[in-house]
Amino acid sequence: MSELVLATWGERFLAFIIDAILVGMVAGLLRPMYWAPAHMPFIDFGVSNVLLFLYWAFLEGTQGQSLGKKVMHIKVVDLRGGAIDMGKSLYQAIGKAFLLPLDLILGWLMYSEKQQRLFNYLSGTLVVKE
Repeated sequence: MSELVLATWGERFLAFIIDAILVGMVAGLLRPMYWAPAHMPFIDFGVSNVLLFLYWAFLEGTQGQSLGKKVMHIKVVDLRGGAIDMGKSLYQAIGKAFLLPLDLILGWLMYSEKQQRLFNYLSGTLVVKE
């Protein structure tokens, strides 16, 4: 097996932005179905986060990468470079969709050697270049 080359934080950030824009557009199309009053933006935020969680968990669990990661030529793998299963994908998507600030800060402080977020570490996953 070839050596794993870790994706940079910049590549991961751009993939995240692409994913957030795509899922945000879908959430915008769905908005009339759950109509959130202007004074209740947390409903939009919650719907978007649930959609992001499902999007990441499914695509990364079945294909190893979201559309943003595909554009950036990066993917999620296990610690040996193999495909991740749906369990690992669900687990690592929780941190990204619902606890991102904490997930990132603790990851940077504790697991910077492998450029892992906290939930990447806990799920035994890495983000690498294709």
